Amino acid sequence: MARRSTADAKAADRRKGFEAVAKSFKEFRPAREVLKVVRAVPTWFPQFDHAVRVGGLPIERFMLVHGPSNEGKSLMSLGLVGSFLARDHFALYIDAERTTPSTWAEQVMGNLVDHPYFLAERPETYEATVGKVRSFLVRLATLKETGKVPEDTSAIIICDSLRKLVPADLMEEILKAEKDEGEGKRRPGKGKQPTVGRDRSAQLKAKMNATWMDELVPLLEKSGAGFVAIAREMVDPDAQAWAKKFGNDYKVGGGGAVYYDASLSMRTTRASWVTQGDGPDRKVYGERHRITIKKTKVAGKDDKVSVAHFHSSNGTLVPFGLDRARDVLELGQRFGLVKAPKRGWLTWEKSRWQGEHTAVVKLTADHAALQRLEAQVRERFADHKPVEHNEDGEVE
Repeated sequence: MARRSTADAKAADRRKGFEAVAKSFKEFRPAREVLKVVRAVPTWFPQFDHAVRVGGLPIERFMLVHGPSNEGKSLMSLGLVGSFLARDHFALYIDAERTTPSTWAEQVMGNLVDHPYFLAERPETYEATVGKVRSFLVRLATLKETGKVPEDTSAIIICDSLRKLVPADLMEEILKAEKDEGEGKRRPGKGKQPTVGRDRSAQLKAKMNATWMDELVPLLEKSGAGFVAIAREMVDPDAQAWAKKFGNDYKVGGGGAVYYDASLSMRTTRASWVTQGDGPDRKVYGERHRITIKKTKVAGKDDKVSVAHFHSSNGTLVPFGLDRARDVLELGQRFGLVKAPKRGWLTWEKSRWQGEHTAVVKLTADHAALQRLEAQVRERFADHKPVEHNEDGEVE
């Protein structure tokens, strides 16, 4: 006991010595005050919240959504917007593509499309977008500092998409580069490889996106907001055989900085159709979408990707839009909350349903029951590991 007390006393003396020396670095703060835990906002996608391991969409950072056309990018983005508005956070939708109608947003988000905190812009230039986003983030930070909104108020900015935004001062050079491409000017010794014009155009767009991201990061941290860019996905003709085998033969537009510097990369694809029956009597009720998540600076290992799913309805079985009941039911079964005592039947608490489709209809109609099941599912997050793949697409 005396030996331990002596060791403890020496350790205490050493720490006092460290603290005395540390006081000479007055212009710096303790690391714990600077290096904060990841903050996240729970979303309408419980499987995503579980897979990302922080309980929701992380904020104060730049993130990326990409994927093939018409396989869930915009649907997921509007779902994220609705998730923030439902908790009285702000949302700014940059519709650079000019293809998002209010009717589509209303079908996904319902009455939240009229929430006072839901804002949108359709800027014509890159500079206008940068200015609008900067103004939004500075204003939000000021509102929090002056106490006009609660300190824990957050925001989500969706930019759909980066490829439509080109700085006015670079437009002439990009147009010239693309003209060179049209005239067939190719790199020396490269045969049928991409032209000089195409390369230069891509380099210019990548450079401007990297510069913008450098400005965004501190603004996002100060305002407590998250930025999600929707990027175009293109087939990579130079992809290796293994990439083609596992469906990774694609490139993300916007330059390497957009993809590699994003704190969270989310690829949405159609996993399957939600159907009932076979042959000519087969009914299609919606889609099952896969989200492949690379958590580069959030949680988990860099060499692994997590996989989550969400469902959408075509309006045949349940109202058009996100099929949240099916998402929750799927996790409930996986976590053992929803039982299958005999083939074709599902039970939960006192409820008993004949088949998954019946369960989805009942849960969609009973909002209180759906909320209760989702709460139970979220309580089990820590007890179950997310589904993870390695880079070759194999389940771990």
